[in-house]
Amino acid sequence: MEDFDFNPGSENIRDSVKRYEDMIRKRSIGFFDTDVFVSIIDHYIDRNEPYKALQVTQHAVSQHPFSVEIMLKQAQLYSLVNDYPNALQILDKAESIAPSEPGVYMIRGSIFSQQSQYENAIASFRKAIPYSDALDELYLNMAFVYESAGSYANAIEQLKNSLKENPENEEALYEIAFCFEVSGQLKESVEFYKQFIDHDPYSYNAWYNLGNVYHRLEQFDDALEAYDYCILIREDFSSAYFNKGNTLANLGKYTEAIACYRETFDYEQPESLTYYNIAKCYEQLGETNEARQAYRKAVKMRPSLGEAWCGIGCTLQDEGRWYESLYYFRKAIDIDPKHPDFHYCIGDSYFQLDNFPEAEKAFAKVLELEPTNIDIWLDYSHLLINDNRFDEAIDMLQRGMIHHPASAELLFRTACYYFDEKIFDKAFSVFEEALGLDSAKHQQAFEYLPEMKSDATIISLLDFYSKNKQ
Repeated sequence: MEDFDFNPGSENIRDSVKRYEDMIRKRSIGFFDTDVFVSIIDHYIDRNEPYKALQVTQHAVSQHPFSVEIMLKQAQLYSLVNDYPNALQILDKAESIAPSEPGVYMIRGSIFSQQSQYENAIASFRKAIPYSDALDELYLNMAFVYESAGSYANAIEQLKNSLKENPENEEALYEIAFCFEVSGQLKESVEFYKQFIDHDPYSYNAWYNLGNVYHRLEQFDDALEAYDYCILIREDFSSAYFNKGNTLANLGKYTEAIACYRETFDYEQPESLTYYNIAKCYEQLGETNEARQAYRKAVKMRPSLGEAWCGIGCTLQDEGRWYESLYYFRKAIDIDPKHPDFHYCIGDSYFQLDNFPEAEKAFAKVLELEPTNIDIWLDYSHLLINDNRFDEAIDMLQRGMIHHPASAELLFRTACYYFDEKIFDKAFSVFEEALGLDSAKHQQAFEYLPEMKSDATIISLLDFYSKNKQ
C-alpha cells in the first residue's frame, strides 16, 4: 500500500475529492488535513450523498481522532440518516473533549426535537447559550421547538430574544407574525411591530409584516400605509406590491390593484398566481376579455391551477357561451375533483343548456362537498322546479333547513314555490314564518317571483311586521 501526503493549499476541492476517491478505489492510506476532510464531506452533503459523506468522516476520525469539528459533521450525518443513537454517542464524546463547543448542544437539541423530546431539546439549546456567538439563530431554533410543542407564548418570547440579538433576522420577523396569528394575538402582533419600527423605522420587513397583520384584521387602509412605507424603503420588494394589490382588491379598487400586481413584474418573473389575481380584478370590472387573457396566462404558466381554468369558464358564462365553458370546468374538475365551486359552475352551465340530468349530478356533488353553502340548496331546488318536480323541490329546501335552521332565504323560497303552485295557505304561512326570522330578506322572494308583490295578503303580512318592528 502506498502512503502520500497532501498539501491542502495546493489544490482545490475538485482535486481533493479526486484524490480521496482514488485513495478509496486503490485502497490506499492517504493523509488529509482536517479542513480538507471537511471540504470533501461538504461536497458530498451538497450532492445529497449522506452515506458517502459518512464514509469520509470515518476515515477522517481515524486520522484525526480528537477533531471535534469532524465529530460534529459525523453526528449531523448520522442524524440526517436517522441513526440517532450513533449521533448522540458521538456528541457525548465531543462534549467530553470540548464542553464549551456550542455545536455539540445545538446538534443534540435538534436531534431531541426530531424525536419530539421537546424538553430535552430546550435544555440542550440552553446549554449552548453561554458559548454561542450566534445567539439570534440559537433563540430562533428554540422558538421552532416551542412551536412544535404548541407552546406559542414561549416561542414568541424566544423570537423576541432573537430579534434583540439581531433585528435584521428576517426569518424571526416572519416567524413571530405566524406565532401571533396562530395563537390568535393579531392585535398584540400590531403592537409588537409598531414598537419594533419605533426602534428601527427603516426595517422594510417590519413594515411589510405590519401590513400583513393589518390586512388579516381587515384594516385595509392601515395595511396600505404600511405597504407604502415598505416600498418606500425598498422599492424592489415585489411581495409588498403583490400584497398591496390584494389589499386594494379588498377595497374594491380593482384598477389600482391590477397596476400594483403588474409592478411585481418589474422586480421578479411573472407568476401564475399574480395573473390569476389580475384576472379576478378584471372580472370585477366587467372586462371579460381581459380577464380571460389573464387566466390563460396563469394556466400557461401553471397548468395545474384549477381555479384559473374555472375562471376561463366563468368568463365564457358571462358572455352566454355555456357550451364552450364546459371544457374549462371539466379541466378544473380533473385537477381537483373535490373543489365544490368547479362542480357548481359546470352545473350552472348544464342548467342553462337545459341539460337537467347533468346539472343535477353536478349540484348533488356540490351538496356532498359543501352542504353549508346555502346557495346550492336554492339553486338545486330551482332546477327541480324547472324540471316540474315540485315535491322534490320542497323536500330539498326542507333538507336545507337542517343545515341552515335559521335561514329566512330558504323559507322565502319555499313560500314562492307554494305561491306559484297556488297553494296559498301554505305560501302565506311559510312567508310569515320567514318574516319572523328576517323580514328584511323578503325582497329575495319578490325578485324570484315578482307577482307576490301585489298580493293583498302578502302586503298585509309585511305591513304587520313593519309596524311591529317600529
